[in-house]
Formats: sequence, C-alpha cells, structure tokens
Amino acid sequence: MLVIPIVLFLICLGICRWATGRFDEMWAQGVKERVPTAHTGAEMAQLFLNFEGVSDVEIIEHNAMVTNYYDPARRRLFLSREVGQGTTMAAWTVALHEAGHAVQEGDALKDFQWRQSVIKLNRYAPTLAAVLAAGGMILLKFPARFALIGLLAICLGILLLNLGTLSVEFRANASLRRFLEKHLAKWPTALERIQGYLQQLR
Repeated sequence: MLVIPIVLFLICLGICRWATGRFDEMWAQGVKERVPTAHTGAEMAQLFLNFEGVSDVEIIEHNAMVTNYYDPARRRLFLSREVGQGTTMAAWTVALHEAGHAVQEGDALKDFQWRQSVIKLNRYAPTLAAVLAAGGMILLKFPARFALIGLLAICLGILLLNLGTLSVEFRANASLRRFLEKHLAKWPTALERIQGYLQQLR
C-alpha cells in the first residue's frame, strides 16, 4: 500500500531535481564562456529595458539568500554581484531573463505575480508538509500511509502549479528575441549560445 505513494513522491522529487539541475548545468557551462562585448549582466538588462521603452525599473545589486529576481510591486530588478557585474554568458542569461519579466503587463503581469507566489510555495511548503507528516505520525499516531499520502498530495499539487505557470518563463524569454537579434547581429554564434541557455531557464 505504501509502495505507490513512495514511488510517486520519488518521481516528484526527481522532476524537481531535474529542473534544478538544468539551471546548475547552464550556470556551470555559461560561466566559462565570455560574452562578445564588454557589457555586464546589469548593463545588458538596462539596455534591454531601454530597448523596450521601460524607464521606471531600478536595477539593484543584491546579495542575499534569495536574489536574481524582479519585484513588480517595487519595480526593482535584484541581481547578485556575480550576475550584475559578470561578463559571462551565464550572467547575461540570468540578468536578461529576469529583465524579461519587467516588461510584462496586463494579464501577463498577473500571471507572473501568480508564478512568484507558486515559487514561494515551492520553496517552503514541501519542508513544512514533511514536518507535519512526521509530527502527525509521532505525536498524533497517524498511520504512515495517511501521512505519506498527504505529503504526496501536497507535492503533486505544487508540481502541477509549477507546470501550469511555466508559460510565464516562456514569455519572458520570448520578449528578449528582438533585442538579442539586434544586439548580437554581428555575433551569430553568441546569439545561438545565449538562446540555448535561456531555454534552460524555463
């Protein structure tokens, strides 16, 4: 009876690890590749915002546990020092992807805000669910199968929410296409490389 919930939980965990691994793979490879111009990640993000006519977004260097994100409420783009000051493909990729969120408006902006809520849920809910499941089994004498099924249900729900909001990441990358094709017109290889890296941030 416990085998199916455990297998499904491991599948969910594997998918999450796979998604994290895609970013880690992109960063490990992209940080080794120099960009064709002297622009830093922050400068590229600013050039893109200027290209899109966005003048009210502030780019801030931000080194904390959670960084490299766009805050639509404060109209601020927070970049780590490694990204903001970096002149690698990895730095450009992350900075531009996050800047892509800053040009989303209307329904796209609402979808992005919902995506941010899902990401926060994804960050804390599984740990909380695991603690509750363990506490239920130890303190309230819940049968292990019920605790595992409850934990699985939460993990599956979060996974489905993540999959349902992935279109936000596709739109952020799509908004960069015209800018990159113009800015990197003289460097087609660099254009191809950064487009490939952006696909790994979905």
